[in-house]
Amino acid sequence: MHLQIQTLSLNDDSGSLPAASIVPSNQQVCDSILLLWREEPASEDYNLEELLKVVKERHSEWKLSVESLRKLLQSHSLYATDEKSLQIYSDKVRMPEMAEGEVKLPRSVRIGACSGDKQRGLFATNALKAGDMIFEDLPLVVVPPMDKLVLMQSGKACPLCGSSVSHSQHTIIMNGLDCGECGAVWCSKNCKKNDLTHTSLRHTRSRCRQINLNGWKKYESFCKQYVFVAAYSIGIIYASMILDKNGKNGVHPKFQLLADVSQRIRKDSSDSTNLGGTLDASSGAFTSDDPEPMWTQALDLFKEAFPELDDMDMEAYLNCIGKFNINQVSGQIFPVYSFINHDCEPNVRYEIDDKLRLKLYARKHIKKGEELLTTYVNPLHGVKLRRRELRVNWGFLCHCDRCNRELTKRKEKLTSPTPSAHHSPANSFSDKNRRKSSMRNARPDLHELLKNGQEFDLEIPDNLETHHRKTSVRFDNNVSVAVDE
Repeated sequence: MHLQIQTLSLNDDSGSLPAASIVPSNQQVCDSILLLWREEPASEDYNLEELLKVVKERHSEWKLSVESLRKLLQSHSLYATDEKSLQIYSDKVRMPEMAEGEVKLPRSVRIGACSGDKQRGLFATNALKAGDMIFEDLPLVVVPPMDKLVLMQSGKACPLCGSSVSHSQHTIIMNGLDCGECGAVWCSKNCKKNDLTHTSLRHTRSRCRQINLNGWKKYESFCKQYVFVAAYSIGIIYASMILDKNGKNGVHPKFQLLADVSQRIRKDSSDSTNLGGTLDASSGAFTSDDPEPMWTQALDLFKEAFPELDDMDMEAYLNCIGKFNINQVSGQIFPVYSFINHDCEPNVRYEIDDKLRLKLYARKHIKKGEELLTTYVNPLHGVKLRRRELRVNWGFLCHCDRCNRELTKRKEKLTSPTPSAHHSPANSFSDKNRRKSSMRNARPDLHELLKNGQEFDLEIPDNLETHHRKTSVRFDNNVSVAVDE
């Protein structure tokens, strides 16, 4: 067989692509811009002309004008000259009334009224020093991790907490850690004792008429298919309510006291289909342009799994979904912790151990009667991303001291005659007005930075030691291949 050498263009060479123009959908543009902002945070300070230029560099086939971009971003609350025009829904979040003493609290805290949108919060009953543990909190109901269902059913992960199981067969038998009806193996006696839903949701011999086992399996499979974490979690919580017949665990009253808002309202305030977006990103919730068909199917399957829930209509179901999403932490609802409000410079921090116990610590000195404040978002994010995450996921626009301080600093930087970062030469790495020893005097580790909720700058050296660089090779857009003659 004879071969000849031909030179062809690489398939990613833009010069070989057709130059057809298309008008992108609103959602495509929002997704693209949010992804750009997440990848390049400095681009959030671009004006509309600069932003459009970068978008067209990424999507050369898009037909888009500055004015259409302005209207589109304004309609999705991604651009505003006046903050009052941004869409928030904090006034639609319902805070159920509670009688004094209705909630059992640790001695170190009390629930009190707050001004503004907060309505209520947790306050210290005693003065606290930095590092003091304030309280421990257990999940309302332990929700097994949905992404480990296969491992849990095969005995490789605990069916309650999801921890990996590596016990020897002797240890399993001697401690009675396995299930006599299925292949489940618990990580400890405590997890086996506290797994109240296992029999009713896994075994055909279950006599609970309020739970349809086949219906639950279909509902669970649906939630897993669409990564609908909140719907799966609500199913586990409702099963626990049904099985908590004497109210010993207080699942129902504790769940009823949580703040709630419809998932439909939250979805309407979403800024994208989550390609770079923020809606429920931490819990991996499924989003789409039109989630109504999915919600309808999920509710039908939920009713099949719990056939005696006559009062569960679509609005009640979406309120439960929204309630879980705004109160959950790491996929669990912690009843006491759920009363704590947000601040971008929190005075408390939490840790969750391998047994899903949440431990709350004072991050700084806290006076008696002072409100406890945590952070709902990553404190290392920039001010615009933090505020967007809070607006989309919890419905309020943050006006804490840190946000106001950083917004003022950004405005001063943008109005100053000094060139902005995206206009600076590529090799201008250092700020000449900045003390070079600023990071050398005290270099906190990442763990501490995450605790204290403050941002920091990493100093990039002026001398990049270019003589140590390895020689690079440049390629053109062509490749040689051997083909049949």
